[in-house]
Amino acid sequence: MSGRPQNQDPEERDDAAHRLLTALVCSALEPALTGVLLFDLPPEQVPAVARVFAEVLGPACGRPSGAVPRTTLDAATADEDLWSRPLVRRGAGGIEFALGPGPLAETGDVPPLVVVPDLARLSVPGMRAAVQLLGADTATLEHSGIRRRWTPRARWLAFCRAEDAAHISPHLLDRFAVRLGVPGLRLRPGPDLLGPLPAAWAAALRPRTPRQPATFADGFASSVLEHLDDREGPGHRRALALGRIARALARLDAEPEPQPEQEEPPGAPAHGTPAPEATDPVHVTPAHVDRAARLIRLRTGRRPPAPPPAAAPAPEPPRAPRPGPDRTLPDHPAGPEPPPGTGPFVREPEAAVSLGPAPAPAPVRGEAPGPLSPYPEDGAGPGSDGATLRIPARRTAGTRASRGAVVGVRRARDLWDLAPVRTAMEAAKYRAIRGGQGALVILPQDLRGYVRAPEPVRMLTLVLDHTCRGDWDWHPALEPFLQWAYVTRAAVHVVEVGARGAANELRAGSFSARSTRDPRIAAALARPAGRATPLAHGLDQAGSALRRAFRHHRAGLVEALLVVVTDGRGNVPLTEGRTGRRERGPAGRTGTTDAMRAAERIGALGGTRLHSVVIDPGRRPYTALPAELADALGADVIAAREDDEGAGRA
Repeated sequence: MSGRPQNQDPEERDDAAHRLLTALVCSALEPALTGVLLFDLPPEQVPAVARVFAEVLGPACGRPSGAVPRTTLDAATADEDLWSRPLVRRGAGGIEFALGPGPLAETGDVPPLVVVPDLARLSVPGMRAAVQLLGADTATLEHSGIRRRWTPRARWLAFCRAEDAAHISPHLLDRFAVRLGVPGLRLRPGPDLLGPLPAAWAAALRPRTPRQPATFADGFASSVLEHLDDREGPGHRRALALGRIARALARLDAEPEPQPEQEEPPGAPAHGTPAPEATDPVHVTPAHVDRAARLIRLRTGRRPPAPPPAAAPAPEPPRAPRPGPDRTLPDHPAGPEPPPGTGPFVREPEAAVSLGPAPAPAPVRGEAPGPLSPYPEDGAGPGSDGATLRIPARRTAGTRASRGAVVGVRRARDLWDLAPVRTAMEAAKYRAIRGGQGALVILPQDLRGYVRAPEPVRMLTLVLDHTCRGDWDWHPALEPFLQWAYVTRAAVHVVEVGARGAANELRAGSFSARSTRDPRIAAALARPAGRATPLAHGLDQAGSALRRAFRHHRAGLVEALLVVVTDGRGNVPLTEGRTGRRERGPAGRTGTTDAMRAAERIGALGGTRLHSVVIDPGRRPYTALPAELADALGADVIAAREDDEGAGRA
């Protein structure tokens, strides 16, 4: 059967289901692609996707899908669950119990499927096992009298939210070679949840199908490096992963050679006879690298081809003023009346100026990755260069310390915050040698307590006015404050004002993050400007977040820092920002006045634990508005532009 017509390129089948099916088939076909990590998959779809992966792995092992053993790892997984298991057998004296190799030791003929429903909450033993086994050529086990050496062939299928990737060790993330973002995945009805498996792919997965040797074109390596550009950190795991995915796609494109069916003796193992080698090699070209990059949605820094030169260069048009939101005040002359239905927040459309094709900028650290980026941790705030982490101080209330989220279990140091289940399991392991047949005996050395993450005691609140940016890059001005939050492990609350694509342009949006490594912060810093400027509503949200943190924070905030980046020209009244509905009549100066009043309410919180800073972009006219807003906040002013007027204001 010819599989070529059924095998479609990823760009021809752009739906998430087909992309995911292609990635799972590549992992089953390529021995080096043992780890698959999916971002933003709904939790209710995890069992279904795991079942599909088992159905793909079954034919690759020569067994039905139900014969593929599965192991699930979660936050409660311990070393005893991974490397050993109790065995019951009949001996000379009756029934005997012994310890045998665990599920990750791969004692069977069929490689197991390891499922991790939430990689961010995986236990430390599970993380250690993933780092040790994924991509390893050989593994050795010495545990509880068990000694075993094997070649890891297990496939790992892990799931994680994109915003949690910043909190996972990069050593663990790099072990997953195939990484896809599938937030909009829709499973299909019927037995084929991700669509039917093409006949050519099914034939390529059979153990009897010859494994063709691969040859690489001259531009293969340079194409891989161009796609990754300068984002490759220490090591070359991403380059190897992209090249291996391209090789798997080339094998899927190759026409499988028909092989005569041979009967296997009953009881023969699936991998007892290696697949025959094919004579015709598979040629991997840069086109396969491009397809692999499109499959995993890898955002590249490659520049588009230059356009052909024009016959005669057109005269350069006069430089038009930069379009932006019309934020005029009644005290000053206003522009022309806006067209009906657009509201007082939109300027008159101006003539477009052709600038020609612009090169695609290379992604840099701190820039927001795409929504389906396979490496969301790249845009997760500032790095650790030039600063060291410090454990935040804990504040106690009475006889109990404020506790954070449970991140593990260890031997108890006191009688507070005991882990009862883990304590009972530890005592049950020694029940036989303690001679107890009745009640469970718990000794002091059996006690286990929870390990909890420290609660943040500092908070950074950012109010970002997107409409004040223009051609100004605000990253250098914000970098010191983000670095302070990173070093002190402060929580971050971001309020966005006037962002393009907001659900309601009259309202400010906000979100909270556990640290500056959250990718949503980088996405907020890179978001373009919208039309309206609900500055009053943004300051009102920032004040509510600060009051809530000071009053209801379990650990008690030691310090909070408020950074407001704005030119002070708010054009949406607070009532419209709270209701999300536009009232009749011009806004006038009401938006600016409401913003000043909201700033005064924040300033009333006091400067003992709250420090405020206003970053002035120095936009003309109305250059005095940021200073007036800083006076209302009781804040310092930082001039972002190095000109005479800005230096005088600073």
